[in-house]
Amino acid sequence: MLTISLQNIEAIRFIFRQVFTEGNKSDRAFEDFYRKNNIAERDKAVITSEVYSLLRNWRYLHEIQQLLEISVKDEFYLLYEIHCIIHDVAIPPSHKFNNIARKKVQLIATSFKGNYAIEHSMPDWLYAHCLSELGEQWIAISKHLINEAPLAIRVNTDKISKQNLQTQLREKGFASVFNINAPNALIIKQKANVFKMLEFQQGFFEVQDVSSQMVGSFLNPQPGLRVVDGCAGNGGKTLHISNLMQNKGKIIALDIYQQKLDTLKKRARRAGSSIIETRLVDSTKVIKRMHGTADAVLLDVPCSGLGVLRRNPEIKWRLQPIDLENLRKTQAEILERYSIMVKPGGKLVYSTCSILPSENSLQVQAFLTKYSLEFELISEQFISPVMGFDGFYMAEMKRKDSVK
Repeated sequence: MLTISLQNIEAIRFIFRQVFTEGNKSDRAFEDFYRKNNIAERDKAVITSEVYSLLRNWRYLHEIQQLLEISVKDEFYLLYEIHCIIHDVAIPPSHKFNNIARKKVQLIATSFKGNYAIEHSMPDWLYAHCLSELGEQWIAISKHLINEAPLAIRVNTDKISKQNLQTQLREKGFASVFNINAPNALIIKQKANVFKMLEFQQGFFEVQDVSSQMVGSFLNPQPGLRVVDGCAGNGGKTLHISNLMQNKGKIIALDIYQQKLDTLKKRARRAGSSIIETRLVDSTKVIKRMHGTADAVLLDVPCSGLGVLRRNPEIKWRLQPIDLENLRKTQAEILERYSIMVKPGGKLVYSTCSILPSENSLQVQAFLTKYSLEFELISEQFISPVMGFDGFYMAEMKRKDSVK
């Protein structure tokens, strides 16, 4: 049984409030806290895991808390005590906790059996919306989204083989396994701050989920091609594309945020990639100038992120119905505007980390209906979180040779 110290509980409380109450992004909240406080690596792993578990399961814990009818000054300690009972975590004796009877909590928990919006800890409106789009498969998916995400890395085979990196990690005490769905993926079995590893600093690997790696493989970019990553962000998929192209050819990474492109440049230097050029999309001219010049274009568009709730659970507490509507409009606009960069005979890959058909296949269908004379669907793939990875969708379209 995991035992949490009072010092770590206070850290969990502070970061949880920063994310849940103050609305800060979780990755930034962790980064700021660890920079300002001297925390051992082992404690960091525990604190991070516990905060994310609270964020994933907040509604379920809160509903139990409400039925306990215990009046407290600070609800966090009561919430966390319930979490520890449910997840079999030991806490030290303290006047801050209520010494709730384990059987009472378990009895209340059983009363929610079959109420999946509570059991799987989702807002009612969001659960109902996903159920309306996905049907019965949503029940299994939502159950998986409250579990802890695995730690997956992508080996940079430009610098090291997968087998050699696995050996180096094993010698440091970190066991890993291959995954058949992504040729260069390793799943690390233990919790670890991999960003502190020398191998990471040397550019031997990047942290990237198996599903995200499958997008690059789906694009299948060949060495020597001219590829555009239209929504590159911090560059996870851009770097993978470079690796798949054996650092031969040209990749143009586009984004509307210069800060993300600056991060991409740093990551590219660490990875040893020399074929990536970044361009800020600060006007429509940037896209128009590249009309019909790309062999392949990847559009990993902004989305609800419902496929990555295990990694970013705060999304479900902030997302609103109007956000889904606005995102769908943005996705359709990006597809229409950016698709002109594909040359005749070239490919266009549309992807999201969403599980909703309205952001995925329906977007692609609408685009192909409007541009049926220019593009045709080659294949599409939906990766369900039930597979154990993040939820992703990807569709490959070809621009017809006859298009001028």
